[in-house]
Amino acid sequence: MSSRRWRRSLCGLLCAGGLLFGAVAQAGVTAERTRVIFPAGASETSLRLVNLNGYPVMVQTWIDNGALDSTPDKAVAPIMPLPPMFRMLPAEHQTLRLVFTGDALPADRESLYWLNIYEVPPSDSGKMTSPEQPRVLVTMRTQMKVFYRPKNLPVSPDQAVSQLRFGLRKDAAGEQLHVDNPTPYYFTLTTVGLGNGPSPLAIPGGLVPPFAGLDLPVDPRAQPAAVNGKVRFVWLDDDGNAQTGQAQLQ
Repeated sequence: MSSRRWRRSLCGLLCAGGLLFGAVAQAGVTAERTRVIFPAGASETSLRLVNLNGYPVMVQTWIDNGALDSTPDKAVAPIMPLPPMFRMLPAEHQTLRLVFTGDALPADRESLYWLNIYEVPPSDSGKMTSPEQPRVLVTMRTQMKVFYRPKNLPVSPDQAVSQLRFGLRKDAAGEQLHVDNPTPYYFTLTTVGLGNGPSPLAIPGGLVPPFAGLDLPVDPRAQPAAVNGKVRFVWLDDDGNAQTGQAQLQ
């Protein structure tokens, strides 16, 4: 069977016949890091995977714009993972090459793409109680960020994070904490705390694009005093490690 037909067959199992446990189960095929920084000018970079399952799996990879309903045959991105499909034995390692295809990308800011890692375990006919019982494959899809980073950006992410600005505003949905990002980097905020006291008002974070903003909803039950003063937040650096920051509410 050709590589293309294998890819279609595996995608059919993943998208039609499998069960997806993205939030409940934990992926058995694990990457060495939680994000990839792809430097402009490089022809490729690599990512090491390991199969932590106690059984072999088939793995399919592709890069897209992050749509949850994306499939390999519809994905469009300037970075290609190689090999696109492979088998991994228990405890086996696999180096994934991420190859740049040469498409033009903005030179003044980061571009974001998503690496998809699908794993399919072997079918276990021994668990079937009868020939008529349908066979169910439990599949797993992992997505991780791939940041394409241009050369010669004016500041580093560690310096740029201090330029984030926070302010309150109201709209039809209620009060929002607006995060303004005037820098060329994406920033992942995991949590945001409002207030000067020892127990600030906690707000779930989000991904703030470069030269753009993000609105985070504020609990309407919060007391006015709790949403004044200082903003404390946690953000993820290039290695995926949590770092703390703070700013004055504007």
